[in-house]
Amino acid sequence: PAAVRDAPTAAPANTPVAETMRVETGRLDELMDRVGELVIAEARLSALAQRFGDPSLLAVTEDIQRLSSGMRNATMSIRMVPIGSIMGRFRRLMRDLSQTLGKPIAFTTSGEDTELDKTVIELLADPLVHILRNSADHGLESAEARRAAGKPETGSIELAAAYSGAEVLITVRDDGRGLDAEAIRSQAIARNMIAADAQLSQSEIFRLIFEPGFSTAKKVTELSGRGVGLDVVKRTIETLRGQIDLASEPGKGATVTLRLPLTLAIVDGLQIEVGGENYTFPLAAVEECVELPPEFETEGRSSSFLNIRGGLVPFLRLRTLFAIREPVPPFQKVVIVSAGGQRIGLVVDRIVGNNQTVIKQLSRLHAHLKCFSGATILGDGSVALILDVPQLVSLGRAQEDRLRDQHGERAA
Repeated sequence: PAAVRDAPTAAPANTPVAETMRVETGRLDELMDRVGELVIAEARLSALAQRFGDPSLLAVTEDIQRLSSGMRNATMSIRMVPIGSIMGRFRRLMRDLSQTLGKPIAFTTSGEDTELDKTVIELLADPLVHILRNSADHGLESAEARRAAGKPETGSIELAAAYSGAEVLITVRDDGRGLDAEAIRSQAIARNMIAADAQLSQSEIFRLIFEPGFSTAKKVTELSGRGVGLDVVKRTIETLRGQIDLASEPGKGATVTLRLPLTLAIVDGLQIEVGGENYTFPLAAVEECVELPPEFETEGRSSSFLNIRGGLVPFLRLRTLFAIREPVPPFQKVVIVSAGGQRIGLVVDRIVGNNQTVIKQLSRLHAHLKCFSGATILGDGSVALILDVPQLVSLGRAQEDRLRDQHGERAA
């Protein structure tokens, strides 16, 4: 008889199914682009439904809005990666720096489960390496100097991440010598970055270290002194539509804070109108909207501060900033926005409403426009520029510092 062959053994019924799979980043990027186009098409359909007022069309539009929003959230969640995925390399870096510099360093991390878009995570690694190196090399003193200052011999560097609204805050904090504002100012004057009699606030002086070629190191070493690094950090963070802030106290250390958006593709926006043109704010940056008091309607007023529930808030007129010369409409609004823990008011002609904003990058011809971070397509097919809130806050705060200096000179 013919040999009987063994039948293939059936797989056990309880074989576990893989819960994860590898997907090329390019495919996720393409999926996000398609979802973005879907959001734009949904906005156009919504505009048409509102125009015709057909109840059945409005009902279908609401269903599509709900599905579109769900797809957007699901797609963005697929792209999110915990920042802990890159923290391992920083621990190795700090061990190596401790040996190279001969400084005992205690490196701690927190918020490793905080998630960011994969693209942001990948581009964030090098800037964090630069910042950590500067903290170890420039920030922390030697063990002898720390003993003389009454500090523990072991220096401390902390890397922390946390959510803040639609942003993620990443902070690098050390307990070293802090930033020397006078040394930074002297070096900037020597390099012709500022005039010798320039009146700068402490925060503006600290920001000089992000200028290309700036360095206060006494000698060139393997780690520092070449004037390369922090300017690249700033450019990278700005490319990610983020913001970098510095705080320091002499003898107690310095803190670098990175503010980064959760996603680079789609955000909730507030649409406003100025001079007949539409613009959009990221809604996460908006705190509130108020009426412009009648006494502020005239642009010639010397005061540039609004009293918002007992607190003075500087404000900018977007009409003036954009050089719009048409007559000013009545009943203007003030949008209170915040970035980096600072607030300013922005005077607009009209508030149109909320929308889902699909962010499109500006062309190279328009990339130099500092007040804008991108553009979006509205429901009627027109284009609206997206206002760069951190840049506008910086403008407002610079105006506030100038006014305070002027008042101080008058008082003197």
